[in-house]
Amino acid sequence: MNSFRINTSNFSRFLLLLSIFISPIILYGQSSEEYSITARRISSSVKIDGVLSENDWAKTQIINRLLQREPQEGNPVTEKTEIRVLYNSSYIYFGIKCFDSEPDKIVANEMRRDSDLQDNDYFEIFIDTYHDHRNAFYFVINPLGARRDAQIRDEGSNINWNWDGIWRTRVKRNPEGWTAEIAIPFYTLRFKESGMQTWGINFGRHIARKREECYWSPVSRKYGWFGKYRVSHCGHLTGLENLKQGNKIQFMPYIIGGAEQLDQDNPLNISLDAGLDVKYRLSSNLTADITYNTDFAQVEADQEQFNLTRFSLFFPEKRGFFLEGADIFRIGERYREHEPPSTLLFFSRTIGLSEDAREIPIMGGLRITGKTGPYNVGILNILTDRIFDSNNSSQIDTGRSNHAVVRLKRDFLKKSSLGLMYLSKNNLDGYYYNRAAAFDFNMAFGQSLKIIGFVAKSDTPSLKGKDLAGNLDMSFSNDLLSFQLAYTDIGENFNSEMGFIPRTDIRKLKGNFSIGPRPDILNIRKIVFMKSMTYIENHSGRLESSNNLFGAFTLFQNGSQLFLGAVQSYEDLPADFSIKEGVHILKDIYKFNLFTSFYQSDKSKNIAIRAECNAGDFYNGNLFRLKANGYLKLSSHFSLEFILDHNHFDLPVEGGKFTTNIAAGRLIYSFSPDLYAKAYLQWNSAEDLFKSNFLIRWIYKPGANIYFIYNETRETVITPLLCDRVIMLKVSFLFNF
Repeated sequence: MNSFRINTSNFSRFLLLLSIFISPIILYGQSSEEYSITARRISSSVKIDGVLSENDWAKTQIINRLLQREPQEGNPVTEKTEIRVLYNSSYIYFGIKCFDSEPDKIVANEMRRDSDLQDNDYFEIFIDTYHDHRNAFYFVINPLGARRDAQIRDEGSNINWNWDGIWRTRVKRNPEGWTAEIAIPFYTLRFKESGMQTWGINFGRHIARKREECYWSPVSRKYGWFGKYRVSHCGHLTGLENLKQGNKIQFMPYIIGGAEQLDQDNPLNISLDAGLDVKYRLSSNLTADITYNTDFAQVEADQEQFNLTRFSLFFPEKRGFFLEGADIFRIGERYREHEPPSTLLFFSRTIGLSEDAREIPIMGGLRITGKTGPYNVGILNILTDRIFDSNNSSQIDTGRSNHAVVRLKRDFLKKSSLGLMYLSKNNLDGYYYNRAAAFDFNMAFGQSLKIIGFVAKSDTPSLKGKDLAGNLDMSFSNDLLSFQLAYTDIGENFNSEMGFIPRTDIRKLKGNFSIGPRPDILNIRKIVFMKSMTYIENHSGRLESSNNLFGAFTLFQNGSQLFLGAVQSYEDLPADFSIKEGVHILKDIYKFNLFTSFYQSDKSKNIAIRAECNAGDFYNGNLFRLKANGYLKLSSHFSLEFILDHNHFDLPVEGGKFTTNIAAGRLIYSFSPDLYAKAYLQWNSAEDLFKSNFLIRWIYKPGANIYFIYNETRETVITPLLCDRVIMLKVSFLFNF
């Protein structure tokens, strides 16, 4: 292992392997059978009550043929399903009847807006408004009326689950199953305004107790785990004529008032503030969002983590303004759903948040996103204010900063794209800047093969030369086989301050291979045997890190999961690093083995658990780690989640035998799909902190909210000392013009 070098010859071998692998499989798959439904235009409106009582529903075309993807691919859905589509000048309507022969066994235990519904019965809609066979709007509902939405880009390569569209739905349970009506205003969608239109469309139904997954336009297993997001296999929605998006401007002002206490010895400081968000439709395809005095008081606190590495941890973005349209700005190494990204050239958490997660006031900003012809456009410009020390109001940062991002991506061929991005961060109170530019590509061959990559250069006054970064990634995936080979090179002085780049001066070679048969024994739906490896060296040729994982993942018919694996690691530490205050892992070369496993029970049940265990060597000592999540659904209204992260270290250094614990609980009570209360409590023994967040959210009309927020942090060293406390009431409004 010590002799391994990722030098020019190794990169040549990478290209050779890539060409050998590509040559026999650049074959385009056969296109799926044509599926088409005609929407019926009506002059009246539909009362959204979940009943489908209007005569217009009886006069329109009915879809009632769905085919299984799981568990019996190609077989008809086992429970009758009917789908209807209407529209008028303002809305597109969907009427759904989900019959069920055992309605008492319908699984519905999530009611809150934007809940994860994967373990409930649900119905989903994919709408490709541009009919470009790449991008879509996604809407999903369950039998309690819980709703979730997302934006799908590039055949599911990027999915923005945090997009919140304005739409309405009502659901009714009955002895035959459940019915639903959905109304989506045209101003929520983006499309070309023309006389006659055809949209891409697909419908899916999930029956949780059977783990049955069915679609109108069939979704083959060969498209992999996330094949349903392959927009190119949607059917067609016709009959749409003379559509107008309607409202051109949305004003969304807010007022917020409350009090903040900075520590134990200070009084509560009363505050009152206001701000404004404006959404302006520049064209049918382009939208400008303007924000002034932006506030994120309602955002849930980051989940506490204990860092086992010497590099920065990744915390996901949760702030609404940055989440909408975020997928268009993404350039970086490819990453999988269960792991954090390794490299992002743009990461919005670098705007308005300091390195220690303190909020930096956002004075205002502009975002333009959309599509014009084959071009996807993204423009972001944010102005942040200076921050002051909380005790004496002295300035502690370098002042106001302007953050700008310009993104342009062009579609070509059926499912491929090329793009450019430019980032600029400028200090307005002094001469300092940081800039970066990137070119990226995404090429799809057939249904299973993808080649993606990027080349980037940064510009920082104090760092000259060695400021390039690049990545080339080839992947192949179907139901049986999955393969990835990737090479990444990041220069020593590459510095994208608006990105997430935890490691520089590296050459990285990464490979993953898995085979996933369906043995049809022991109640197993699929078992995946996998091998992955990562080798990282610096530009002087010294191997710094390597990881080799061998494992087997088993998915059972009831949705439960089991993973067993082993990881071989190599670390050449260039310097000591602190794993905990006062505990240092010394500069040296380390080789260690760790065994890992996890089990997740059937989450459609009212009681479920996910437990992960890691045990073995850790640098020159030992580590035992246990992570557990418990889920308890007391009713359709009340749910609890318990989280435990326990680490026991035994290292042969001073203070090296210690234990850390992170415990958390999330309690949610949903009064209705539009009104819920949530408490999130966290205790971190390593930091001696206890954090509590309490939120009440009422969506009193689509797009308008009332929030009550209570946040508190206390030290727990001896007696609970208050670090900070915030009590706020925030009211947002929505006006359409």
